[in-house]
Amino acid sequence: MRISTLLGAGLATLVAGAATAEITGAYVVSYSVTAADFDGSDVTVNVQDLYLSSNDASDVALNVFNYTAGGDAASSYFQSFTGTGWQPTNLGGPFDTAALRQADSFVTIGGFDQGVAAPEQAPGAGAGTGLDPNFGGNSAAAPGALAGWYNGSPPSLNGQVGAVEGSDLGVLIGRFATVGDSDLTGGTLEVTWNQGLGTPGQQAGFTIVPAPGALALLGLAGIAGRRRRG
Repeated sequence: MRISTLLGAGLATLVAGAATAEITGAYVVSYSVTAADFDGSDVTVNVQDLYLSSNDASDVALNVFNYTAGGDAASSYFQSFTGTGWQPTNLGGPFDTAALRQADSFVTIGGFDQGVAAPEQAPGAGAGTGLDPNFGGNSAAAPGALAGWYNGSPPSLNGQVGAVEGSDLGVLIGRFATVGDSDLTGGTLEVTWNQGLGTPGQQAGFTIVPAPGALALLGLAGIAGRRRRG
């Protein structure tokens, strides 16, 4: 598989910042991927990994709701041949392809490896992710107006933030891949989080933005240098 950088990405929040434990923003990391699909053919897509950022390691994302696509977002997204839709599913064995792991579109509330660039959709990653009715169903071409998704098994703490490449703390909430050009920045979403079982929920809204320095450098120095066997 070959990965080459298209864009750096970043983070920002629209919420006035008190010095409290909170989810602080939504940002994208953008790159291109070429990977082998189930039939052995290579597929090349432009990928945007969507993250939430945080200022406290105890924060646990619970759901995303009222997602509104920006003006440059795609109207349909790539799904690999063995992908089963927007809910992350890797059945393993012969269905476990490079395209499914690295180029397939999905939404999630964490549950993926942290501290790595371009986390893979390995078997079990993102398990328990649910879609709200506004999403349009697992086979939707793109998330519907005011779409939402959630961790369907909150005791799992899938949404707990951790170290992410180029930023102190964050959690993956989606991968959006297209054959053509697309950009999630300018879109908006709202988030519910808490600090673990039995703690009160908090909510805030954010605009998805490209990033300043650190994540842009990640794109240039980190992702561009990676090579994997397809």
